[in-house]
Amino acid sequence: MPPKSTPAVFALVLVLAAGLAGPAAGQCILANPSFELAGSGGDVFGGWNQFGVLASTVDAYHGSVAARVVGPDAGGWDVSAFWQSQDCAVGEQWEVTGHVRVDAGNPLTGGCLALVNVEWRDAGDGLIDYDSFTVATAASPTDEWIDFSAVSAPAPTGTVTTRVLFAVLQSPTAPPPDVHYDQVTFYSTTPPVHDDYQWNDFPSGTSVDFAGYTWRVKGPGVYGPGPNAFCTNADCVWVDEFDRLHLALRDRGAIWTSSEVACVDALGYGDYVLTTVGALDQIDIQAVLGIFLWEYGPCWDDGYLWWNPYNEIDIEYSRWGYYANDIGQFVAQPWDYPGNRDRFETVFGAEEVASHAMRWLPDRVEWRVWRGGPDDEAPETTIHAWTYTGPHIPRPEQPRMHLNLWKLGGDPATDQEVVFTDFTFVPEGGGTHADGPPAAPAGRLHAAAPNPFNPRTTLRFELDRGADVRLEIYDLDGRRVRTLVAGRLPAGTHETVWAGRDDAGRPLGSGVYLVQLDGGDFVETRRVALVK
Repeated sequence: MPPKSTPAVFALVLVLAAGLAGPAAGQCILANPSFELAGSGGDVFGGWNQFGVLASTVDAYHGSVAARVVGPDAGGWDVSAFWQSQDCAVGEQWEVTGHVRVDAGNPLTGGCLALVNVEWRDAGDGLIDYDSFTVATAASPTDEWIDFSAVSAPAPTGTVTTRVLFAVLQSPTAPPPDVHYDQVTFYSTTPPVHDDYQWNDFPSGTSVDFAGYTWRVKGPGVYGPGPNAFCTNADCVWVDEFDRLHLALRDRGAIWTSSEVACVDALGYGDYVLTTVGALDQIDIQAVLGIFLWEYGPCWDDGYLWWNPYNEIDIEYSRWGYYANDIGQFVAQPWDYPGNRDRFETVFGAEEVASHAMRWLPDRVEWRVWRGGPDDEAPETTIHAWTYTGPHIPRPEQPRMHLNLWKLGGDPATDQEVVFTDFTFVPEGGGTHADGPPAAPAGRLHAAAPNPFNPRTTLRFELDRGADVRLEIYDLDGRRVRTLVAGRLPAGTHETVWAGRDDAGRPLGSGVYLVQLDGGDFVETRRVALVK
């Protein structure tokens, strides 16, 4: 390998911005902006810059897609990489983490390396210096994910921005290696750090103990959603003598107060089950009950939101201001992305016990609601279930369970109250509640073949039972461009051919498109590339 001073290729950047707009420097005025590559989110290189040979792979650590970096094979010491900039102060240090995988079919050989570089740049974007971290070599295992973590040196004098590059270095005589990166993060270590963002909305430090966990109480103060005035008083959030958690939405004359609690522990992958008592379908049309995972991000800019930076998935009960709306919904944020929301109607008795669950796994989320407590899940007690395998599965960083009761723009007719009787959590691999069936999807969408394609590709899917099905094509801006199947189909294997045209028969341009199979109680999405 050449010495550190030689590969100036790290300063030669060809900008190939692709797909959806992701987080970029300058979008948020923060002391410590950060970013992440969500292994399940949107276009792999949305918001990133890249040079060399870049693609995506379905061999993901998390979700359904990861970044694929291939040696450029240009005859010298050459590099392929994807990168992004962040504002940076002199002396600031940055931590980079992620997962790397070396493909057994095209391994690192000889002097080839998988590298992560942190660059320091001046006001004119000139390279001052950089730190280089080797994350895989020819001796590394293949076809398995390797965790990596590194902290940079302090940014030198003159630094205005920092760049992080996830790269493959190819030696002059080696065949091009194939390396995959997934769920990478780049955070400043200068306070306030990312952990500090998690409790800004909880300034009082008030907490309650419920179901064996400690929960911090939001407020007092005006915060989102809404905005709403959140209350920490004992008549806003309390645990009664039966260990039941109460959340209240109250009219206090001049102002309505909402309530929210967040579990102090970030529990990770697993099954989150909240049990309630009462008629949740009778919640006022101006009120919302939220049961959700959430991680506070460093930025509120709309351009930062497409890839679910808050790691948010929801169970919500509300009619959202209109009596005609269904009462329940399961949501993977952003809610308006195609296939990210499933709504349902149901009725609860005045004293009915019901359980509401989200089983969060690396490749899917399984939502279920059933009548009874956490051990009563069974087909005959199920109210509604939905499995999500789309591009916005939360990442295993530090999303926490939150519960809230809050007000829309109008005022409820009366004070509102929701009672939780239990919270149970089963970690990933720890089994399921009772012997109830997991909410496995009732259908599967297979990878398109060929992919990439020109002029046509075959789309194949399976149904375990008859269902009303829609098979649709979306562009990366979320616009539906073609409906291929719409109607009821029997159980079995089905296939159709797409010739790269829209509903009007017009040929579409080269690019990545989303194939979405919606079977009613499941949605699956895959990517397909049209090349011309």
